[in-house]
Amino acid sequence: MLVISGTALASEDPENTSLRSEAATQLEMAITAVEEAARRKALWIPAEEALQKAKAAFDRGEFEHAIKLARDARQFAELGIKQLETPPYRHF
Repeated sequence: MLVISGTALASEDPENTSLRSEAATQLEMAITAVEEAARRKALWIPAEEALQKAKAAFDRGEFEHAIKLARDARQFAELGIKQLETPPYRHF
């Protein structure tokens, strides 16, 4: 589970609050996807790297960047899992 440091201030910009919420949601989905890929032994290094960068961007308050990186991490994790489902290439 993602732990969000700090609390939203009453005077915080509603758009920033919305971005923070979206970033937290995307991070949670990315964490789940990366954990699943790791469990299946299908984790690509770029997925793990993007997830770590997304977490760091979130901590810095760069929510738009965190959203993009979290989506990238999830995509890489999902591609790793899909790769397992693809039959091996055979050249005849």
